[in-house]
Amino acid sequence: MTYGSIFDIRRYSIHDGPGIRTAVFLKGCPAMCLWCHNPEGQSFEQEVMHWPGKCTGCGLCSLICPEGALSMEHGRPVMASQACTGCGKCVEVCP
Repeated sequence: MTYGSIFDIRRYSIHDGPGIRTAVFLKGCPAMCLWCHNPEGQSFEQEVMHWPGKCTGCGLCSLICPEGALSMEHGRPVMASQACTGCGKCVEVCP
């Protein structure tokens, strides 16, 4: 059996065809379509993602980041992705 990493679920999606559907997006899509709405899914590499609706604005992620890749602006984390090494410490402390 093969497992995939889900990176997004969009309910009531109307993209990529007629009708309304729930779209589940997996990491590592090999198609590389020019019209792709989610190019972040083309890479197999794990990435840190921010879900604004779930963020409490506590700032623990910016405090724990050893690379200083996260800062807080208006109570929300902002990532300098070029500085992120993918260590996952921010994810571990996120409530």
